[in-house]
Amino acid sequence: MLQIGMVILQQRKRLQITQDTLASYCQVSKASVSKWEKGLSYPDITLLPKIASYFELTVDELLGYERQLSKEAIQHHYYEFASRFGKETFESVFIDVEEQVKLYYHDPAFLLQMSILLLNHHMLSSDSPSVLQKTNGWLERIRNVSEDVWVLRQANSLQATVSLMQSNPETTLELLDGVIKPSIGDEILLATAHEQLGDQEEAMRVIQVMMYQNVIQLVGSSPLYLRLATSNQQAFDETIHRIEGLIGLYSMQTLHPNVCLQFYFSVAQCAALSSNRSLLYTYLEKYVDVCVHHLFPFSLRGDEYFDLLESWLKQLDLGTNAPRNTEIIKQSILESMDAPFFENFKHDSEMQELRQRLRFGLEGRS
Repeated sequence: MLQIGMVILQQRKRLQITQDTLASYCQVSKASVSKWEKGLSYPDITLLPKIASYFELTVDELLGYERQLSKEAIQHHYYEFASRFGKETFESVFIDVEEQVKLYYHDPAFLLQMSILLLNHHMLSSDSPSVLQKTNGWLERIRNVSEDVWVLRQANSLQATVSLMQSNPETTLELLDGVIKPSIGDEILLATAHEQLGDQEEAMRVIQVMMYQNVIQLVGSSPLYLRLATSNQQAFDETIHRIEGLIGLYSMQTLHPNVCLQFYFSVAQCAALSSNRSLLYTYLEKYVDVCVHHLFPFSLRGDEYFDLLESWLKQLDLGTNAPRNTEIIKQSILESMDAPFFENFKHDSEMQELRQRLRFGLEGRS
């Protein structure tokens, strides 16, 4: 159903112009504008571009015509493009991504996932800065058209991420308000409500989801904390000790191997920078082991303890699959061993052995 009358009325009030002013611009009578706004008639088709331009809208926006995609359709587009990024040049796939965005420019959910797609693959481009700038434009568009609080929060966080990638931390602080606010803890209220209604399993599922996310966030935050604590040996060692405890306690190597890899690699990086060979190879060994034995096939999942997550995981915007093509992930893992801070160790027999084991393990897995 076309909403052109309501759009014209809203835009005219936004600009604070009268029906006479708009009628004069369109070279029609005031009565015609009045009928448009009441839905009694529509402007002539030849006037649509002129009216849209006057209000700085697209014709689709003027018509109030919004194309919406289902979550399943958005997932299909995302993973199709992610797969192509692993086989074709970034530029050739990016052209098609932009074409799809033009078709669904009114759909905040689609724009959000295409923004995530670019953030996960921009490094493949020969002009990464322009891709990040394009992504930021899409995210800004979401802020202008979406009324979904969760979508808006995600868009804001992604814009803050883009700002960091663009070496603009001031904007990141501005977007995130620069203040750490206390957690409200709605999950506890939600679980208690389900408990009072007699739905014990749903109450347990809510708590499992909260615990699962909190453990992942705690381990996932450790790489940055380790880098910040390198000048404080006690804090550095204690962080490793505590995160290792969490990884073992919650079987994180199999539950969420990716977050373990980030921790192991970060310890190895800090060890390399401080020339601590023993620590370096201890954690590179762990890194290679998880890459070879636990990472693939990648899928978000629960386990024997987190046994009520399946329905929640399936509800995630991108489902349970990896956000990047498997071959791209494998290539980035192999390239990680060539990081500049490992340069002084590249001739070590231990380093060469780990490289060979990693390459053999990854290339032997589909």
